[in-house]
Formats: sequence, structure tokens, C-alpha cells
Amino acid sequence: MAAILLLIGQNVGCKGTTVKEENPVFTSAPPRRSLVNQAADAEEQRLAQQADPNAGGVVPVAYHDIGVTPLTGSSVVATVNGKPVFVDDILGGVRRKIEADPNLTDEERQMILLKYLRAQTRDYAEDELVVQALEATIPEDKRKLIRDSLDPAFQEVCQKMMKDQNMTADDELDRWLEGQGFTRREMKDTFIRRQFVVGYVQSKMQMPKQIDRADLVKYYQEHIDEYTPDEEVRFAEIVVRFRDHGGRDGAEEIMTQIVQRLQKKEDFGAVAAELSDVLSGEKRGDIGWIKRGSLSDKELEAMLFKMPSGEMSSVQVREDRFEVYKVIDHRHPTTVAFQSVQKEIENKLMGQVREDAQDQVLDELRARGNVVTIFDGEKPAEKTARQ
Repeated sequence: MAAILLLIGQNVGCKGTTVKEENPVFTSAPPRRSLVNQAADAEEQRLAQQADPNAGGVVPVAYHDIGVTPLTGSSVVATVNGKPVFVDDILGGVRRKIEADPNLTDEERQMILLKYLRAQTRDYAEDELVVQALEATIPEDKRKLIRDSLDPAFQEVCQKMMKDQNMTADDELDRWLEGQGFTRREMKDTFIRRQFVVGYVQSKMQMPKQIDRADLVKYYQEHIDEYTPDEEVRFAEIVVRFRDHGGRDGAEEIMTQIVQRLQKKEDFGAVAAELSDVLSGEKRGDIGWIKRGSLSDKELEAMLFKMPSGEMSSVQVREDRFEVYKVIDHRHPTTVAFQSVQKEIENKLMGQVREDAQDQVLDELRARGNVVTIFDGEKPAEKTARQ
């Protein structure tokens, strides 16, 4: 199922239908049609008959006691403006797959269902707020036209899924989906619902056409460090350890040979590969790039960053070895020009504006709507313990 939802999510927003209608006023939503559980449809009708007409027909969410009443596909786990949300609305084929697993006990099935529901119920219910707003403003005939227009995009999802699974025929996809606990119809309904949510929110977002240049320059100046690369040096080393040559005297003889060969302009890497005693010899002595402040030996670091490219150090005498270094290259910090990153900054700021505008639309829907879930009364510690 994760793969299915990921593919659906990748297409959301790419070809989402933009819905341009007046601001919604919540009215009674049309009767639900369960994706996978007709019993839930009947359950909604029964609950609606029990609803208090003086409360506007709102059905309170109190139909499932966590850990007491076993979850079924038609268990109510949330209400959105009085409209019940059932387990199968959220989990659908996942619930069927869990219940069909012969390796699970009843208790394990309930724990797994609750884990999935905790993770997804609130998001699903808030999506339902958007769907209800759309249904309150857009007639069914127009919604049908929108659904029909999404067919090509859904077919692209199916084709990508078939390609990812190395399938060539539609019936192969249907069998694979069945193994995942899904049907093609359920997948399409989920896809269209998600497109409706994204399209409606986008249609209500108040977005500027562009970011003011002054704001771009301000961001650039406030984040100038991000556009100024760190100073780096790339260096190589040759190390001769005392213990590998019978002591200091033997190591000194080897280092003397090394110095003589380097003075004759022999290639540093070739000499390192032949005579360096440590793993650096396998890399022809090349240690790679380091940033200022990355070495624990600050005296060595200061020496390397002071040396120009191509220069070799004198022999460094350590407690247990001799060392000689060569700076291969030196990158000095140069701030990238504003013009070079202007578009990148604009895209980043526009993305933040888009996210804020989306949050504003959703916040307005939350403020005007009413979402209640069976998990609302749980404390954070309880959620952690159960997960």
C-alpha cells in the first residue's frame, strides 16, 4: 500500500484541477459511499437517524472505545461536521489485508489497525473538511466533469506503477493490487479525492505573482554565509613510522631517500605509493579536501592553509614518525554573486509563501469546521506507549 500511496502522492499537484468557486458555506454533505465497505453506508444511515435534530443532525463520535470494542471496517473513528468517518474510509484494503493475515492474533490485528489509524485519521479528517467545502460549492455535474478530466492523469499513475513492477498488461496490475489489498477502483477514488483536495486548496490560496526584489536581496544578505563556500585545501602526505623501520634511525634513512627523490622533482604521488607507511600510500598520499577548522592538529592545519598550491613542507618530526606534506590545491572563499542565486532564492521564498498560503486556507477551514476523532482525548504518553 505504501508504494501505491507514494505513486498517487507523486502525481498530486502536477495536474490537479483548479476549482474556482466562491468561498464555501458548510451545508449538509451528501450521503457517503464507502470505498470498500457497504456495511458502513448502512451504518451511516442508522447513525443519522439517531442524530439529534436540534443539534443540526450532528452525529457525535462515540462509537468506538479504544481497547474495548474491536475495530471493524464500519467502526466510526471520527466525525467531520457531523459526518462519520469509518475505518474503511481511511484504511480500506489495508484493513482487509491485516484481517486476512493468518499469522496475526486478534489482539495483534487491533494493535496494528490502531497504529495505522493514529497516524492517518487526523489527516484524513482534515482532507474531508476540504472535500465537504468543495461539495458545498460545486454541483455534482461539475464534479463529474472534473473527475472525468483526471482520467489521463490516473492512467499515467497506472502506467508508472506497471513500469515500476515490470508489468505489461492491465490484468497483471489488477492481480498485483489485489495482493496489496487494493482494487483499481479504490486506487482511483483515492487519487481523485487527493486531487480534489489539492486543487480546491490551490484555488483558494492568495499568492503574489512574484517576490519583490528587495525581499530577495534582504534574504541574500541575511544568508550570505550560505553563498560563501568555506576555505579548503587538498593535500597529500608521506608518512614514515619508526616502528616499521627498526626505530628512528631506520625511518630517518627512508625519509632521507624520500626527500632526495622529491628534490629531484619525482612525482609526489608515486613516491608516496612506494614509500609511505600508512593507508595514504594506497591513495598515492592524497588525503582529499579539508575545510578550515576540521583538523584536530591546529598547527598542521595552520601550516597547510598557509602553504600555496604545489608547495611541499619540510620534514615534520613527530613522536613516532616523520611526515612531509604537499598542498595540491587551495580554494579561497569567494561569495557567489547575487545574480547567480537570485532565481534559487526566489523559488525558495515562493515555496515558503505557497506553504503559508496553503496553511491559511486550511486554518480557515478548521476554524469554521468541526473535526473530532477517537484519539483526541489521548495524552502524548499514551500515544507513544501504544505505538
